[in-house]
Amino acid sequence: MSEQELILRGTPISKGIGIGCPVFFSCFEEVTSPYFSVHKEVDEEIDRYRKALDLSRKDLENLQKNSLHSTEVHAILGTHLEIMKDPMITTGIEKKIRDTQQNTEWVFHHLIEEYKHRFNSLKDNFFKERIRDIVDISQRILGHLRRPGRLKMSEVPHNSVVCAQELVPSETIEANTSFVSAFITATGGLTSHAAIIARAKGIPYVANVDFKLLKNVSIHSIIVDGGSGIVILNPKKTTLKKYQEIKKTDQQNLNRLKNNTYLKGETIDGYEVRIYANLENPKEIESILKNGASGIGLFRSEYLCFAKKSFPTEEEQFEVYKKMVKLLRGKPLVVRIYDLGGEKKIQDIPEISEANPALGLRAIRLLKCYPHILETQLRAILRASKFGEIHVLIPLVTDISEFHYVRQKIEEMQLELKKEGQKFAKQIPLGCMIEVPSAALMTDCIAKEVDFLSIGTNDLIQYILAADRSNPHTSDLYQTMHPSVLRLIRSVVSHANAARKPLILCGEVATDPNLIPILLGFGISEFSVTPRFIPLVKDTIRKWRLLEACRLAEGALASSSAQELKEYLKQEINI
Repeated sequence: MSEQELILRGTPISKGIGIGCPVFFSCFEEVTSPYFSVHKEVDEEIDRYRKALDLSRKDLENLQKNSLHSTEVHAILGTHLEIMKDPMITTGIEKKIRDTQQNTEWVFHHLIEEYKHRFNSLKDNFFKERIRDIVDISQRILGHLRRPGRLKMSEVPHNSVVCAQELVPSETIEANTSFVSAFITATGGLTSHAAIIARAKGIPYVANVDFKLLKNVSIHSIIVDGGSGIVILNPKKTTLKKYQEIKKTDQQNLNRLKNNTYLKGETIDGYEVRIYANLENPKEIESILKNGASGIGLFRSEYLCFAKKSFPTEEEQFEVYKKMVKLLRGKPLVVRIYDLGGEKKIQDIPEISEANPALGLRAIRLLKCYPHILETQLRAILRASKFGEIHVLIPLVTDISEFHYVRQKIEEMQLELKKEGQKFAKQIPLGCMIEVPSAALMTDCIAKEVDFLSIGTNDLIQYILAADRSNPHTSDLYQTMHPSVLRLIRSVVSHANAARKPLILCGEVATDPNLIPILLGFGISEFSVTPRFIPLVKDTIRKWRLLEACRLAEGALASSSAQELKEYLKQEINI
């Protein structure tokens, strides 16, 4: 068996360096042999299944209760609890046990396999994510049906690099960050539930690694670079020392940044930049302010729906928005109206099967089909506006007519509230998200009419490059450093500045220390990022002079390819 250093490459999912020993975390692929029960044993089998189901529900309820992560994680577990109420999982299994008089494990396994086959035949990515949820649940139930002995995620030893075919959400949530150094999987994407949870926990993660290459390798240690997607098996002493130093430096930098949150986000020569936070969970506002946020630059309001699986009432929304603006104490709250549809489905809206959900009925397109949903949300926002500064942001704008539609709805709701004697702010800034090429190319026209603009770089890059970042076959084409991306961002900023309209830049681009100075050079003065990146963005800005950033940006725009841009930045700032 070879023990030489071996480098594997995969898809980078969650940044960071993980060093440790491999723990192969296998799923329940083995199948218990069938055996027939006499009639009197059938009731015992059903009782055993009910107990396993009940224990599984309690597991998920405890995980949901104790989860300290985002609303999105809470919603994932809520989805699993809802699935466990489905007749397929409850009475369907019991009926099958009675009909076949076979043991519960055998019946359960084959029914799940049948549903997997049905779901996998569908093209809609939403259904493919649902089958992952069902597999996750089935593994948990089978775990309670079978005798103890299988290693749990919460029980892995210190410095474990967890290797698995695929990560399931509830087990990822159970991972103890003091013991799990990193994740490596054979399959997985950037937008999977497990990926979301790994990033929330700060665990390095590389997916789509070819496990076939491990067959003839005896592994004693692994290095996982979640930023570059590199996995190093049996690293040499020099390699190990190099990555240990990187990890140590990263931790020291993190500690330093946390201690400097009180500092302003401004360049050496005094160019001030406001750094806002992206937010899903309203309960995190206090911690966000401690990180030095200038306010909330993007509140993903659809997560209010995911928490309860339906649309909150006007009163429920009003109370949330009111509480948020009060906690912000004068700092702005930008509420992005519901960005639902596509893969973000909710039970209150009839399900639509779409071949390409990313280009389908979602966001403002969906709200135009269900105006009462938009009207309810706008009424709640308007009522809360008297307690603090609230801005409204429209997602997935492709044409200025969509802005006019929402503006008209706001005016209608203002008239209604005025007749009811309700008070609200006289002016509610209304902005558009620039995340579709058509909007980016028409920014000069859009900027004349809106109150502010917000560039959603994650979607914009995906649409510019026609590359699905969650697809392992195209994720390498999703390049934040592609010159076309920078040129279009520069064009949008130029038109916004010419119209003297504020512009916020959102997305992962805004957290890249190599791209931040270029964005400053373009004239961007407002960023909105994931809260844990606020100290990093602020620190990066404080290392630059505006004139130097402008010079760097000008050179970057002359690049003709992503590789050429990387070489340029390597030369200029030693990336």
